[in-house]
Amino acid sequence: MNKCICFSVIIWLCSLHQVYAQKNLIGNGGFENDLNSWESGNAKLTTVVRKSGGASLALVSYVKGKWEGIDQKVKLPKNTKAISISGFYKIDAVEQGANAWNTAVIILEFTNGDKKIGEGIPLVEKVGTEDWTNFIKKLKVPDESNGFRLMIALSETSGTFFVDDLMAKVISIEDFDK
Repeated sequence: MNKCICFSVIIWLCSLHQVYAQKNLIGNGGFENDLNSWESGNAKLTTVVRKSGGASLALVSYVKGKWEGIDQKVKLPKNTKAISISGFYKIDAVEQGANAWNTAVIILEFTNGDKKIGEGIPLVEKVGTEDWTNFIKKLKVPDESNGFRLMIALSETSGTFFVDDLMAKVISIEDFDK
């Protein structure tokens, strides 16, 4: 009898975890399902250089002046006031392009349908060579926004840019202020 009660409690606790677990708003943020959920130009996956799992995104450009990137449009749940975006990136020999913004970038644009709201928010802007590095950014969602566009690119620069384990979660204003 005690084993039955213990088993029931464990099942109940697991169901609570599923109810209250935050869902990743980014589809295929770990790049485990090819490039599904992403609009891709010349993006590739690599199974050799990755932070975790079986693959990561690999953007490679040998020529400055060319944009190599992918993006994803994400719909926000109603009444979302703030989000947290995180992930890992690695860069190899990324050279500064002609302009300050010609770097390896991850940019978020808040949207309302297909309309961009405000300016793009840089989450990562890097040149040089770095091993896997974690980034985390908390953002307030504009009142008129019902989604965002996440872009990952070598912005008219050369080098290699790896990205893995992207996650976006809804957070409360109290968590935003922490």
